[in-house]
Amino acid sequence: MHTMEIGTVTVRGNVVLRASPAREPCFNVVDDQARMAKFPEGSLEHRREMLHGDVNEEVQSLEIAAQSLVDFPDADWELRLQLARQCWDEVRHARLFLHRLIELGGHKGEFPVINQEWGVVCMFDSLVGRLAVQNRLFEGGSLDVFKEGVVSWARWGDHATAEIMDAVAADEVQHVRFANEWFERLRKENPRSLLKAIAAMDAVRVWSLALTPPEMKMEHEIPVNVEDRRDAGFTVE
Repeated sequence: MHTMEIGTVTVRGNVVLRASPAREPCFNVVDDQARMAKFPEGSLEHRREMLHGDVNEEVQSLEIAAQSLVDFPDADWELRLQLARQCWDEVRHARLFLHRLIELGGHKGEFPVINQEWGVVCMFDSLVGRLAVQNRLFEGGSLDVFKEGVVSWARWGDHATAEIMDAVAADEVQHVRFANEWFERLRKENPRSLLKAIAAMDAVRVWSLALTPPEMKMEHEIPVNVEDRRDAGFTVE
């Protein structure tokens, strides 16, 4: 965990996360998933809610990558360059989702936002731990989510948003790939350094169970996006 002085917040009684980054006054920032808005699937409100959440998710990804650039100035130059490129990608993604939200009649602050991704990832004091959780786990999972999202938005008749999802997913492949390539290099050059990545992944699995309200457990598993995961450097195993 971080040895530097950082603000923290305790969520659902016993999970300590890094305090939320700043948001504009128009946003209602919550720290518990149970306080997020929910609407019938496929309704206009539900679609705007999803886009509103996507905007904030992309901003969090930007903030995590930028914070890692600040916290680990001695990291390999090529890795820092990839993180900087990721910052640019995440800004572009947030703009795409925000513009589409506005086109559908929505606006910033229309729904609550939650910054648990930032809160989890930025509790780790090693770059290897952060990249394991953010790029390999969270963004790796987004490859599955975006592929299913393309199908869902098309099913709802919103092909414009489906195309945005597909374009964003292409960038996410690279965000996962550069982390996987770095981990493979570490595995060969300094395998002991991966122990922090393993510890971070184990911690997140425990936190995930504690942070998810029982009523919000997924009713179905999102299919694994095998093709994009392979392109991102994952093995079949």
